[in-house]
Amino acid sequence: MKYQAWTWKAVEDRVIEMADTIRMMPRTRGPKQFGSSMPEAVQSFSEAYGSEEARYRESASAAALGRSEQVWGWINTFLDEPSRKLLYAWSWVKVRKGMKISAFAAQNDMNDRMLRRSIQSHCQSIANSLNRITLPRLNNGDLPLSENEGEHGQSDVTSNFCERTPRQWMAPDAKPILDMDSPELATLIARIEKGNERREREARRRQKLGMEA
Repeated sequence: MKYQAWTWKAVEDRVIEMADTIRMMPRTRGPKQFGSSMPEAVQSFSEAYGSEEARYRESASAAALGRSEQVWGWINTFLDEPSRKLLYAWSWVKVRKGMKISAFAAQNDMNDRMLRRSIQSHCQSIANSLNRITLPRLNNGDLPLSENEGEHGQSDVTSNFCERTPRQWMAPDAKPILDMDSPELATLIARIEKGNERREREARRRQKLGMEA
């Protein structure tokens, strides 16, 4: 699947979908102060099985709930508090009836054009953050991976076959990064061994002093 960079319009669509998903979720109602918990009595058959139209209630899908949770993470991570509040409130007005966008803009001391620019700027900020997270991984030189080709005619692996030295895997004219026969490496190994012996003697000396105390 080819990666497609995020745009402000794509983020805006996801924000509106998030608000619409919240709108379709069932409301939490508290207990009633007065009234009976018993159902109403049915007086006649026509009242129970009348010709009333069937009622349909929208419900959010599991996929929509998952995407909404992802959008919440975007908004709460990449925007500051005033921008978050504005984007949440704007998306809620967009999916509900009762208030026009112009009235919402006036409540926030803006006109329609200023509100539109602010929403676009916030969505673009989220898109830029998402692209900054993803693009370094796509630009990595290790990304275009290919499957390793198996050795033809090799059906099993024996212990003798696996016992190889690092130089067996190198080309004949290749030079190793670290020359195991160089005098510099021998001197370095000797210094490391000497330092290890010194630390072991010091540890034994401290242990002996602790036991005598």
